[in-house]
Formats: sequence, structure tokens, C-alpha cells
Amino acid sequence: MKKLLFISLFLVANVNSDVDLGEDFAAGDLVTADAFNTKFNALNGVVGEIVDADLLGTWTCTAYKYILIDDSDPAFDVGGGGNGRVDDFSLFKSRTGDLFFTEGLAGAVDDGPSLNNPKVWTMTIPDVLFNHPDTIGNYALLANKLYFSGQNGNYLGIFYVHKLSASKFTLVHVPQPITNQNIAAGPGVGNHDIICEAVVEDDTTSD
Repeated sequence: MKKLLFISLFLVANVNSDVDLGEDFAAGDLVTADAFNTKFNALNGVVGEIVDADLLGTWTCTAYKYILIDDSDPAFDVGGGGNGRVDDFSLFKSRTGDLFFTEGLAGAVDDGPSLNNPKVWTMTIPDVLFNHPDTIGNYALLANKLYFSGQNGNYLGIFYVHKLSASKFTLVHVPQPITNQNIAAGPGVGNHDIICEAVVEDDTTSD
């Protein structure tokens, strides 16, 4: 058990500095089940299975393009609605929009897992997730992968979801083999290096 906790702590220490595990254990400490479970649950929230509840809500997503490989998309230029270069000497351009993950039925609180009942994704602008004009469609979550379809039920693409913290995740495009079916569907080309951060609503109200 000690080895498992040590390995888990080492993994997160090297992968993610945003995870709050509380105070460190000292040599010779007796670890209670509650203390262990608290730390293990914090680790599992980042490196474990992602569920629909982790994603539902509003996220600000920024897609990055490495200009030494792909500098041909005008949507990432300021004139095309993008952010342009991240900085004067940066090797990356970016484009940002808000992503909404919502239940599939209007007004539904819990429509079941998206694997059984696909949920809805919406983007405020195109060309952040995909080089494709669709900004709305359905998605299903399976084994930490998001399967996206467009507004007409057309195939768009698949992303691995890697949770960086409770309020941040990254999407990694999963290349798919070209088939007659997805050529006919007109899939979008998924952007790489997409980072999404939770939008926290301001609960304060003015008098």
C-alpha cells in the first residue's frame, strides 16, 4: 500500500502541480484509511476515469498550432478571428472560443451517461476543435475519449481527454484511418494541442 501511494504521489508531482494533496506524510507516520482515501481520491480525479459530470459545463478552449509544421490556417491569424502568435517570438499561434457541454434533452438534469444518450456540445466560434464549420452537435464519452458528431449527425472526430486538474483538461486528437464512410461524412480535421479551462460563474449580485 505504501508503494502504491508513493508511486501515485511521484506520478502527480511530475505531471501536475495543481493537485492539492494536503500535508505530506513523514517517515514513520501511521496513515489512517481516511487520510489515504483523501489523497487517493485527489489523484484519481486527475489520472483516473473521466465521467460525464467532469465535463458538463462551460469551458474556454484554446487550440494551438505549431507554426513550423502548420502555418497555413488563416483562422488562427488575428485577421481571421484568431489570436495570432502567442508572443512575438513564439512558435505557436492560437484560437480561442467557449465550449459548452450540456445534457441532450432541453431542461434535463441527468439524461444518463453519454454512452447511452449522447449529450450536446456547442462552440461559440468554429475552427477551435475542428477545421470544420459546425459549432454544435452531439458527443459520447467512452474510455476517456470523446466522440464528436456534427449538427447533421456527421462524423467529426475523436479526442483523448487528459485531465490536468479539476478545472483544466487537454484534448488530444486521435487520427482515424480514411474510409469511404468518413470521407462521405465529410469529417473535420481535429486541431492538436487544445487546452480547456473551466469558466467559473460569478455568484456575486449587485444590490
